[in-house]
Amino acid sequence: MSLKVIEILGSGGFGVVERVEAPDGEQYARKRFSVAQPLSADMVDNVRKRFVREASLQSGMQHKNIVPILAHDLTQEEPWYLMPIAISTLDKDVSDGIIDSSSLLKVVSDIAAGLHEMHQMEMFHRDLKPQNVLRFSDSDGERYYSISDFGFVSLSDSRLSTLTHTGMAKGTDYYTAPEITRDLRRARAWTDIYSLGCIIHDVIGSEDRIPCAEIKEQGPYSALLRNCTRANEKKRFKSVAAVRDVLASIDVDLPPASDQAAVDLIQALDDTDLNKSIVQELVDFCEDNEDTYDGGLIFRRLTIENIIKIFELSEIDGNQIGTMFATWVGEGDFNFEYCDVLAERIQAFFNEGDLNLRADCLMALLEMGVRHNRWYVEEKFKRLTGPEMDEALAKRVSVEIRAIGDDFCNLIERFEGSIGTSRKEFHPIIVSTLNDLCS
Repeated sequence: MSLKVIEILGSGGFGVVERVEAPDGEQYARKRFSVAQPLSADMVDNVRKRFVREASLQSGMQHKNIVPILAHDLTQEEPWYLMPIAISTLDKDVSDGIIDSSSLLKVVSDIAAGLHEMHQMEMFHRDLKPQNVLRFSDSDGERYYSISDFGFVSLSDSRLSTLTHTGMAKGTDYYTAPEITRDLRRARAWTDIYSLGCIIHDVIGSEDRIPCAEIKEQGPYSALLRNCTRANEKKRFKSVAAVRDVLASIDVDLPPASDQAAVDLIQALDDTDLNKSIVQELVDFCEDNEDTYDGGLIFRRLTIENIIKIFELSEIDGNQIGTMFATWVGEGDFNFEYCDVLAERIQAFFNEGDLNLRADCLMALLEMGVRHNRWYVEEKFKRLTGPEMDEALAKRVSVEIRAIGDDFCNLIERFEGSIGTSRKEFHPIIVSTLNDLCS
């Protein structure tokens, strides 16, 4: 392919990115292998093989939040590949004030979605930073971010040699997890989680941070940043989904709790510092404050990690808290994106809970999804109530349907219209109940 170089967009230790134009006039970003530092011939050959391998891997990944490879030639002395041209980078958007605390959740959700796709395949980025997160827009003009620059990606069983610090671009150390400064092959999901914590700090942090160190920042994001960047990598969040979940629980625009007991419980939840005594205090407080502002704050801070830990400590208490949480979700009003977060937490209660709680969780999903016209939530309800649904649960839900009566029929009608589905796609027991109850 004959490509005309228009301008240099950027360069690093092992590659240069150029704006190029194809014969048909279409423009692309081309990343070309190039070594801009003194390395031995063996090391250059090693890095070239890495470049080719990772370009091949990335070209096989199809995900909105991972920058696609559109074409490549990996057989040349200087192999290259083409990508779409981004509108901007996260680095520039943060500097220009386009991204702030109010838009942070959307950005982190995009990054987390891309990382989750990689981590499922035991692939790790290892050089995640704002310069490698690119902004695009979809056909509706909605902006989204995708992960790029996979020069440091490695399969978990990689046998490639460790690269020296000279291989790291300027500024990378401010996003680099300490464990891979010793050996890049030690990268795991927690390595990218460290970098994600640093990116979050770029947006909301008020204090300087030390490269490769734990972030210690005061304020509402303190626990989140600490658990992203702990020096002991095994004590960090276990997944990027957990990071997103905790971030979603932080709402700096809400007034603080008025009751000191609520303040203490929120702190325990933020620190994921739970034991049986605290869980019992949590149950007692929620039962006494289920309909209060402070009770709502507690529910907002219940992350998936908290939910799983509560059930590990006490299934009885977990089911009690879950029932109250499901009621709060089903009756509440929430902003659009937060519904998806709550749906994931409902799913966690559903996975851990007894039959009654699982039925409550399904009712909460339906009520929240229909009330907010949220496709993601309604689709989750549809999947959980399909033909493969546990028969005992289907019978329990059918009892709930009959108890609700005509109001449930109205919910189902709105549900069917919202996502263009039919009640015939439910479990046969639920279909039979709806046929008896609803016209």
